[in-house]
Amino acid sequence: MTDDAQPPDATGTEADPRPSRTPPPGSAADLARSLYESYQVRDWAAAGRVLHPDVELRMPATAEVLTGRDAVLGMQVGYPEPWGDLHVLRVVDGGASAAVEVEIVAPDQVFRCAAFWEVAEGRLRRGTEYWVTVGADEPGPR
Repeated sequence: MTDDAQPPDATGTEADPRPSRTPPPGSAADLARSLYESYQVRDWAAAGRVLHPDVELRMPATAEVLTGRDAVLGMQVGYPEPWGDLHVLRVVDGGASAAVEVEIVAPDQVFRCAAFWEVAEGRLRRGTEYWVTVGADEPGPR
């Protein structure tokens, strides 16, 4: 072991000084990733398990506010198919909150979402989703 190395952990190997990239199970990041991955496979029961019963989801682009697990899931279940393939691009764990970047590749468009979630009582309680259509807006004058 070098002078600046970490002492061995319980397994006898040197501890890795870098932070883990995988959030612990049940973390805000893990819950948020699970939500969007459940949406992709249309596993509404799994999605419901990570949402707080009194979840609030805000979507500023459309001024929608969905309140309650049934309302959030109802919007997803009722969304017209095919809505494309959803991919979680990244998740940032912030302790009791998480940020998620999602991409949906639809038959004729690509959408991106930046979502921010807060956790209460071990479930996603408050969320905000900012949706855009990739390439839909022209850049302004420069």
